[in-house]
Amino acid sequence: MTKRKKLYQRILNKPKDLRFDELEKLILSCGYRLNRIRGSHAIYTKPDSETLTIPRKSPVKSYLIDYVLTMLGDCFDDEI
Repeated sequence: MTKRKKLYQRILNKPKDLRFDELEKLILSCGYRLNRIRGSHAIYTKPDSETLTIPRKSPVKSYLIDYVLTMLGDCFDDEI
């Protein structure tokens, strides 16, 4: 199992101790790029996809994990 797949499986379990940098690794591995940091929020963009705006706080809140998993769902369809 690759590191990317292990990280995805960990995030699917919605851990309460998920760090922002772990979530960021997953976002970047799906083709998003860090566009800018505005205050305490990181803004990621990808051509032909919705912009992701995530607060840079650890631990990551569960509703943000759900949001990111929804946005990145098609990126991991072939790996599940």
